[in-house]
Formats: sequence, structure tokens, C-alpha cells
Amino acid sequence: HRNLRCQHVESPSYEYLSEILGLSGEDQVEQSPQSLRTQEGDSLSLNCSYSSFRGLQWYRQDPGKGPELLFLLHSVGDEKQKERLRATLLKKGSSLHIEAPKPEDSATYLCAVQTQYSPGTCRLHPNPEAGALE
Repeated sequence: HRNLRCQHVESPSYEYLSEILGLSGEDQVEQSPQSLRTQEGDSLSLNCSYSSFRGLQWYRQDPGKGPELLFLLHSVGDEKQKERLRATLLKKGSSLHIEAPKPEDSATYLCAVQTQYSPGTCRLHPNPEAGALE
């Protein structure tokens, strides 16, 4: 009998993380197209592809401002919508669709892929009480 206990882990080296998590220097995120012009009323799609799936965020950034989170997608097949914007998540990519865009939709749109590792990680620890019952 064991139970899960979450434990804070100090930041280990990237080499150590790569070994225990199977991370690869080949992991990449790419967006296309790099820039896009459209006429008001025409729908458009922005694409984001990645080599391994861990969850994805779409952001909007206006000039002189910080990125604003639009969507957070966790599972393959997820689809979320906010007004004219719709984001979908596939196994190796995501798309951000803007239906009938307006001038105020002009901005930089960014996608970011979540890493598997976080400072708080769960490990298995013996449960002394359960062990005493055996």
C-alpha cells in the first residue's frame, strides 16, 4: 500500500530532466503563417504545430502590451470558442480560427506548448500505517 504525496523539488539540471522525462532537443513549436493580411469579413486560420503534445495555450498580444491568454487546451479534440475566435487541438497541432474578423482583431497571436515538468512533482512514498496492517 502506497499513497501519493506531492513534494517540491529544486530545479534539477536540464540533462537530468531530459533523462527522467524523455525530453528531446527535437521538441519544437512552429506557427504558420508568420504573418497574414485579410479583408474584413473573410475568415482565417492560424496554425501551430509541435513535435510532442503536453497541452497548449493561445495568446493575443497587442503592440506595447503583454500577452493575453485566449485559450488553454489540454486534451486532443478540445475545442473552445470566444466570440469570433475558435481554437481546436489535435495530436500534433492546433488551429486558431477567426470568423469574419474585424479591424480590432489585428494583433500578434502566439501559441505556447506546456512542458511536462513543473516544480511540484508527485512521487510514491511508503505509507507506514498501511504497511503496519499487512
